[in-house]
Amino acid sequence: MVLGHCVAAPSPRPWSASQPKPARGVVRLLMLWLGILLAGAVPGRAEAPHRLLIHVDSGEREVMVEALHNAANVIDTVRREGGTVAIEIVANGARTAMFIDELSPVKEEVRRMHAAYPEVVMSACGISLAHTEEVEKKKLTVMPEARVVPSGAVRIMELEEQHWSYLKP
Repeated sequence: MVLGHCVAAPSPRPWSASQPKPARGVVRLLMLWLGILLAGAVPGRAEAPHRLLIHVDSGEREVMVEALHNAANVIDTVRREGGTVAIEIVANGARTAMFIDELSPVKEEVRRMHAAYPEVVMSACGISLAHTEEVEKKKLTVMPEARVVPSGAVRIMELEEQHWSYLKP
């Protein structure tokens, strides 16, 4: 024994030299997971693109024009803020006329919209189109700027199930 000289006792370890140390990889993985989780809450972080469904269910020309203006205004606003947006305009019932070449009261507006914003999807209800063809007793032409979906109501439901925002002008 040496007097006046202190020797610290070894610190207790939860593992012995013959046992493996705790998995550092697990700790690193947990820290990485926590970092990813917290990164989603950081202000200013890029977010997923916005998605907007515009439902046209009015035969009034003014409502159809408003739907097209809403789409353009949303795209312009989101772009100015540095974001992106997906937009789909769905017309169903007699309002499918919006996208029927022979019947559309907004044919030129639809063409201008498509020329300026080709990414906007314009969908006409196939069920309503078939019904209108029966009433008109002739085959109708859907404008090349639009597409036909089997059912406008089902398309709206699908988009809402995918958490698209809903707007009805």
